[in-house]
Amino acid sequence: MNDFASLGINANLINALEILGFHEPTDVQKHAVPLLLEKKDLSMQSETGTGKTLAYLLPIYNSILSNIEEANRRWPIAAIICPTQELAVQVANHSTRLAMALEAKDKGAISESGSSQLQESSQGNARAPKTISNHSNSPQIRSLVLLGGTQFSRQKQALRMHPHIIVGTPGRLADLLRLRYFDFSHLEFLILDEADRLFSREYIEPVEYLLSNAPRLCTRVMASATIPERIRNSAKPWIPKPIVIELESEGVLSQAIEHWAFYSDHRKKIDLLKKIIVAIHPKRCLIFASEAYRVQRAADRLCSSGLVCASLVSRMEKQSKHSIIEQFKTGSIPLLITTDLAARGLDIPDITHVISLDLPEDSGVYVHRAGRTARAGKKGISILVADKLELERASRTATRFGFVFRTKWLEYGTVMEPPVEAFFERVEDMETQKRSKSHL
Repeated sequence: MNDFASLGINANLINALEILGFHEPTDVQKHAVPLLLEKKDLSMQSETGTGKTLAYLLPIYNSILSNIEEANRRWPIAAIICPTQELAVQVANHSTRLAMALEAKDKGAISESGSSQLQESSQGNARAPKTISNHSNSPQIRSLVLLGGTQFSRQKQALRMHPHIIVGTPGRLADLLRLRYFDFSHLEFLILDEADRLFSREYIEPVEYLLSNAPRLCTRVMASATIPERIRNSAKPWIPKPIVIELESEGVLSQAIEHWAFYSDHRKKIDLLKKIIVAIHPKRCLIFASEAYRVQRAADRLCSSGLVCASLVSRMEKQSKHSIIEQFKTGSIPLLITTDLAARGLDIPDITHVISLDLPEDSGVYVHRAGRTARAGKKGISILVADKLELERASRTATRFGFVFRTKWLEYGTVMEPPVEAFFERVEDMETQKRSKSHL
């Protein structure tokens, strides 16, 4: 299965994918699409950026295109549940681009300006409209984003357009379903994106309500970078026997990512971070810290040094988060400091560098971070700023996932690659000095 035609999807869909620049399916699409065309329940585990969204959108679109007249009468065909508004908008962007490409192909041609708009949109720069509006001569596949914070009356009005696909957060979708603004009687697909998070205490009540109201024959999909066994057990009342797809991270295991390791005492990591950024001058850099207070501290220190950066944490208001993400996507903010939780579901293209201010206890989290660079055949660098204990754990992580950390240090503002022996001798010297000072 080296092309989309081999997956068994509609020819118009294949043409639309060509317009968007997608010529070959990813591994997760190769596995998932044929199964979803057969209406099989899935547990789909694959890293962010490997094509999970398209893996479930293609079968949804295929089903709608197979009988567009019937789909116009029997709506919604699909409901996609996302834990965050950012992810919901991102999924809607994907659906919007696919609908636009279908429209362009049905008209037989696409203008140069239209082509550029599609390309821009496919790079994640276009804002997702709440509805997809196509010309009358095209298959009208309509999507609608339903988010909290929007007036119910406005969403009720938008639902009168009878969207084939609804995308939203669990609480708002559950509220609208309870109010009977729509029903699930004709639902064919129920997608739980970032499923591991949806089954947390924060979302479980509305998620269970939505699952309970889905038709018995509705195809249910759990998608996430990680789906532990406990999550599949939690979902068993509604998804008893899903076909499990578990794919290892493609990006990190490839040669496209260089892994660098810098040594630093824990208290001096932010100072070293600043020096590293000045030395490498990254075009678009995503910086991770495990704790929100560390994120804010690092952002304050970098900004006070004259560097253009922003912080992103879960407790921020949605408008602020949207603004920061858009500025990072467009490059007006080249440095974004965040936690793993706040960054869940974000798929931002053209990240040149990823920097970890700590090594997570779960080695898979580091893999997830690093995999955010080197997308679409490009190269990238993942940098770890680590103390001695973290360096020891980093070696085990590298061995487990089949890559090598290249040890680095800074000399006169330049990144140097010393011999491994010299690097660890320097680490030991600095540790000895630290212990000596602590005894004074």
